[in-house]
Amino acid sequence: MRILICNDDGITYKGIHALINAFKGEHEVIAIAPDSERSGFSHSVTIFRSLSYSSGDLSGIESYAVSGTPADCVKLGVLHILKNRPPDLVLSGINSGPNLGSDVMYSGTVAGASEGVYLGVPAMAISLGSWTKKDDAYLRAADFLKRNLDTFYSIARAHVGKIALNINYPVGEFKGVVFTKTGINAYNDYFEKQSELDGVNVVQLKGDTFIHKDETDDCDVCYIKKGFATITPLQLDRTNHGLVVKYGSIKFK
Repeated sequence: MRILICNDDGITYKGIHALINAFKGEHEVIAIAPDSERSGFSHSVTIFRSLSYSSGDLSGIESYAVSGTPADCVKLGVLHILKNRPPDLVLSGINSGPNLGSDVMYSGTVAGASEGVYLGVPAMAISLGSWTKKDDAYLRAADFLKRNLDTFYSIARAHVGKIALNINYPVGEFKGVVFTKTGINAYNDYFEKQSELDGVNVVQLKGDTFIHKDETDDCDVCYIKKGFATITPLQLDRTNHGLVVKYGSIKFK
């Protein structure tokens, strides 16, 4: 299988190396990732300026460092670098922290997988379930993905062009796997003023913990705290079809 691996933490980050080392022995692996950290860039793509990329030999495989976002990396890979040898699978990660609940709106890791799906390639994102971790957590998460790759791939391929699998792996005790929905969580966000000069204010977003706001315990945010790996199918179609039917007959002025 030809696997395109990307991330949002940057091509030199340990998480992407864990994925590369897990799969390069049995598969053709190509890494195409940002040249520096692009966390929180969501699904942004570079439109009004040029992209640059350079090739390298990362962990003994073909690799490219790109000046853009995770979505840029996958788009560049599928449409340009690998145009004549398209990937069978896009793997995005391993992210250095969780992509649970509302995180999927902001995540560059999830966007890398979603871009693959948008371009017709089966894809999945994998993240660690906590920011508190040891380096071996990346190895365990990569091994988990490797052990279950055939199952994950069959699911993603069956729904190609429609869904990406969002996987979060617990950093503590592993109690099993749950196929579940995303929860709703809110961070304790606030802005901290850093400086002010000539009427220009400089602030930075702060906040590192989140509050679970979902009404049930049946979601990824809760299961990861209990030690379960969570698998969530994220669909490209974000339409609430029920409301289209409900309000579709309204006559607007």
